Amino acid sequence: MFGWINDCTECLVISKFGEETWTAIKKVAKCEVEDGGFLRYKYYEDKDTVELVVAAAEVLGISVDDVLFAFGDYFIDYVHDNGYSNVLECLGSNLRDWLSNLNSLHDHLQASYPKGFVAPVFWSEDDEESKTGAIMVHYFSQRGSLLVPLVVGVIKKISRCYFDIEIDMDQLQLQDENEAKNTSWRITTVDPTLSYRLRGKKSRNKKDVGKKNEQFDDHDQNSITTSGSTCSQSRYLKVFKKGGIQAANLRAEEFVKRSFHNPDCELYHALTKEQYIFLCEYWKSNKTDDDEWCYEHWSIEEDDPSTWPSLNDLPAKFDPETIRNMHYFGEIIPKTGEYPPGDDGLPQSIPPIISVVNAITGKSKNIVVAKKESLSLEEGIYSNPDIEEAKIKEFPSEWQERLTAQELEIQFDVWNEELNEVYHSFSLEDLKTASTKQLYDLIPSSFDPIRIVLQCQEIAQVDDDWEDI
Repeated sequence: MFGWINDCTECLVISKFGEETWTAIKKVAKCEVEDGGFLRYKYYEDKDTVELVVAAAEVLGISVDDVLFAFGDYFIDYVHDNGYSNVLECLGSNLRDWLSNLNSLHDHLQASYPKGFVAPVFWSEDDEESKTGAIMVHYFSQRGSLLVPLVVGVIKKISRCYFDIEIDMDQLQLQDENEAKNTSWRITTVDPTLSYRLRGKKSRNKKDVGKKNEQFDDHDQNSITTSGSTCSQSRYLKVFKKGGIQAANLRAEEFVKRSFHNPDCELYHALTKEQYIFLCEYWKSNKTDDDEWCYEHWSIEEDDPSTWPSLNDLPAKFDPETIRNMHYFGEIIPKTGEYPPGDDGLPQSIPPIISVVNAITGKSKNIVVAKKESLSLEEGIYSNPDIEEAKIKEFPSEWQERLTAQELEIQFDVWNEELNEVYHSFSLEDLKTASTKQLYDLIPSSFDPIRIVLQCQEIAQVDDDWEDI
């Protein structure tokens, strides 16, 4: 099952019973996923989900069917809160049509799921023998009757929330029992006067209905007709599009979450957090060079590194010149292994880039340095190979002569561009003891690179006969 089920289960337990109960359930189920760690678009083995449900029943002291029913009831709130409220409201004006159109929603959502998503199938019809306006609802799943109590919870919650009715569901058959190919219910309203909410107002005779449809076809070519209700096609498609965008956003967020905390992913070491988020915003609404939506292109398979994004997956539109002009990239081109994580093992946040400038020659170089207590400024910056290669430490001959004669000394000024003043100055000796963590802690969070200016200043002369008092 996809992680929607697992994540929803966690949300349900925590919201109703607290985090301690959820911890106890995970312990019984031997679930090692960290809190909040279920990925909605990742496929989890059915047995793992079932073990969570069984453990929940054990810890809560209720039956497995009751757990699944409670899950179905809560699932509507969960989906509603995750951006699909408009879609749910648009599926039909009565329960029969709503359930029939549920298949259309599943078909639409398949575009946002990785390959392998197979939705259940629903279909409904009027119970012609019923004098109380009952409907027949049928449900088929590749998992057989495993989730039937969950489906009952969903249908009853939908009836209450969207049609303001209480219903009775009389189970007529169970899938795979006595060779039944699907599960079926007869649904009636507790209040018979509200039965029209199951299948709509009573229709007029066929002749009148046909005449109405002819008029409708003549005057509104942008509408669709269901078995018992008519809704605007443009509104229908508009709402589905909004739901699809929400699904895309959720998938991109999951993509960030998965890759961002995986040191084996190439982009983990190549981008800052801000750069990564910036790219994911781009990926939500743009296509790859193969004309695939970016969020559809990468599948969420945590154990298969071949599915993880790499630098080569950056769209061709992000050529070096484009990246240099992007504020989020600080004029630095992502390179594999260029962006080391901090002491906590996670990617660093802003400010990630250090711009080292020679005040005399004007030469400059942008580098990325880890925020670590164990990494000195001398190792991380002054002796950085990129600084050496760019010849940032080289001065004109007259300045170099005075440096050699110890008339001048090099000073590292950490510059505040906004106030046009120095945050702090480091001598070469200071660079041996000060850490890169101390440097980052000096600077307020900003998207701009940290600017370090190499200055030359006169060495203060001390008289030989001067004594410390």
